[in-house]
Amino acid sequence: MENIFKIIYFIGSSLCAKRIDDREGALKEGEVKKQLTYLQDMDWETRFRAAETLGKMKDKKTVDPLILALADEDEYVREGAAWALGEIKDRKAIDPLLEALGDSDRYVREGAIAALAKIGAPVAVGPLVGLLKDKEESIRRAAEEALGSMGKSAVKTILLALKDEEWEVRWRAAHISGDIKDASAIDALVEALTDENKYVREAAAIALGEIKDKRAVHALAAALKDENKYVREEAANALGAIKDKTAVAALLQALDDRDWGVRWGAANALGEIKDPSAIARLIIIFRDDVRYVREGAAESVRRIGKPAVRPLIEALKDPDMNVRRWAAWTLGKIKDQRASKALLQALQDGDGGVQFAAEIALAELEE
Repeated sequence: MENIFKIIYFIGSSLCAKRIDDREGALKEGEVKKQLTYLQDMDWETRFRAAETLGKMKDKKTVDPLILALADEDEYVREGAAWALGEIKDRKAIDPLLEALGDSDRYVREGAIAALAKIGAPVAVGPLVGLLKDKEESIRRAAEEALGSMGKSAVKTILLALKDEEWEVRWRAAHISGDIKDASAIDALVEALTDENKYVREAAAIALGEIKDKRAVHALAAALKDENKYVREEAANALGAIKDKTAVAALLQALDDRDWGVRWGAANALGEIKDPSAIARLIIIFRDDVRYVREGAAESVRRIGKPAVRPLIEALKDPDMNVRRWAAWTLGKIKDQRASKALLQALQDGDGGVQFAAEIALAELEE
């Protein structure tokens, strides 16, 4: 008898759930019809709101009316229709959205670009690359963002764009390659590291750091000697992202760069690679004139960890107070008890900053 009641309860619950689903479906259907009516309203704002609402509802039955709305006399309605089609992501909208790339209104075009990116239409890659030369900067930027989100379908065309005669197209193509992160772009980006334009070289270094392929290490190491400091800095950052030990020698040399941003980037990169052979040189950088560089070097030594304990203990005797301060700080972060005695002695240092760092370090050793 109990089982019969359970079966009756189960059937009743299922029927109730179905009635609720049917009611919700009917309500949604009614709302869709209402919004489609509003999409034909005489008032442009009502049509705009309707397009926006239909996009949020994501009902594929509304695609055809929204495609028609791409030709609305009001630019706000056209923009709303483009946005809505991007939310629904129906491939039927691709051709109308491609046509909307030629709209007279900039915001409609931007909406069409974003919608095509959301749908992920490979056929849109060529037209979007063409927009990298558009007279409107916002259109060029929107096309770059869209292409960066389209993945492997855009790679071949973007590789061609890396050789475009206009430097800005090459620059944007490099950024797009970094967003896509496809290793097939490595050779073209390595070549772009020697581009005549500094912005292209910088973007290529950034992209190679995003892709993280060891084949780029040699070229990035060479870029550490680029005439432009931002290219050198991004090359250092990229080598840190790739984390290949063959870059250590070049990064150690970059610690002597005339620009502090490059020295900082090199110090950070060495911390990412975590090669103990960099410890001695990084400790010397504790005396750099720029605090950011000193701090970056100390953090990198901390990342390398316990192999640095003995050299850091020795550094507590260095004539330079900054070396002693950062040595004490780093020993506290590594938390190795071998440093206790040296840190206790450092409490008697003639520099208040060293005393304070040693006190904090000893407290950290007790945690």
